[in-house]
Amino acid sequence: MNADAAPGAKDIGFLSRAAGCHEKVTGESVSAWIVLAIGNFAVQVIFFREMTSGETSAGEFGLLTAALGIVGFLTVPLIAVRQAFLLYPVRPEATGAEARLGSLRSSSVTVVETMAWLWGGFCCLLILLPLPSPTLPRFSLQLFALLNVLIALGGVVSRAVCESENRLRFWALLAIGAASARVFLGAGLASFEPWADSGLATFFIAGFVTLIPALRPRDVDWAGRLTAFRAVVDRDFLLFAGATLSVLGGIYLFTNADRIIALGWPGIASHPDVVLRVEVRKIDFDQYEAAGLLGRSLLWGTQPLLWILFAQRARLSRTDAASLTFFWIYLGALIGGALVLDLLTRPGSLRALGRPFASLGPDGPTFAAIMVPLGLLQGLGIFSLASRRYPECFALGGCSVVDAFVLLFFGRRPELMLPYMFGGGLVSLMVVLFVGVVRWGRRQP
Repeated sequence: MNADAAPGAKDIGFLSRAAGCHEKVTGESVSAWIVLAIGNFAVQVIFFREMTSGETSAGEFGLLTAALGIVGFLTVPLIAVRQAFLLYPVRPEATGAEARLGSLRSSSVTVVETMAWLWGGFCCLLILLPLPSPTLPRFSLQLFALLNVLIALGGVVSRAVCESENRLRFWALLAIGAASARVFLGAGLASFEPWADSGLATFFIAGFVTLIPALRPRDVDWAGRLTAFRAVVDRDFLLFAGATLSVLGGIYLFTNADRIIALGWPGIASHPDVVLRVEVRKIDFDQYEAAGLLGRSLLWGTQPLLWILFAQRARLSRTDAASLTFFWIYLGALIGGALVLDLLTRPGSLRALGRPFASLGPDGPTFAAIMVPLGLLQGLGIFSLASRRYPECFALGGCSVVDAFVLLFFGRRPELMLPYMFGGGLVSLMVVLFVGVVRWGRRQP
């Protein structure tokens, strides 16, 4: 009996250590992440059901998804700054510099808060000014998108405050409360007003729950803020922060740029009085955005495995076989999830179980295939950041910008967007791997 009990105890210890690694590098428990993921999926299902049930609201779900993509893109820079403060102490080179780590910890909230104010002002100009890029068709949508950006930036500040005060459980309760509010508010507003505006209003109202820690007054003047910024002027930390921004921004662009660029498809965001010869049907736009969300859920659902990989690899000066355990688990989950997604969205597969997903249109199996190279890029980016392989980190970010411009100029229709996404992901993956191989070759005698 003792021999039988030992493996179970080891398994529990392994899972507990993995959950602890995830909470250390993300500031969020695995159980809280699961609840938030379920809540996010539920609210998207509600919006899709309500906004695609009538002809008058066709295209509204797609507009909502694209608007949320813009909100997320404008929030990523501040998330990267906060994440850099959280991840930097994990690195072995930083462990011995206690004085430097202490100054970084004490300055983190002030720096994040100040950058939130500065970045929020820049976002006001970026969203409200007319620019030659895919934009939302109504001023109300632009206004609600801006308000959601400001709420999201405030939420990042609140999370930084809770992390500095070691109140992660309180933050988890706030995040879960906001997710629950989105579900109930979304069901109520979308049933009466099945428009993208009501969806953005739902996210805006629910987001106030996460602002509670950030709304507390803090006695910090501009001199104190300048002192905090001087504390982070460290070459090693700034290099790591830049690499973090490049990796997180690159992953976001690779996996979300298409849903924003799709606003530029003919007939989607054009003026109602403009008559186009060839335009994309708004119901097809809805189905494309829904299939894309379903595909991206595969990458979002496997991200916890990568943060556990980060925690295990970042502690080491060199990669060993044990530190790659969760990379292989992630790879297996990615490929297995892509196969399941292909079966669920392929017409005629799994019959009754796959029928709701097959109704999303013909893009589901294609998105399942595209998620494999994009998932490999995501895994390679997190691994490169954990290994301090900065050239690969910046190469990934640069490739994501080039890929976004390729989609902007050539992905003018759904049937063109998806092949370019797949090709861009493969080429970018080869470029990042090539940079790594070249660096490895230069170190060999």
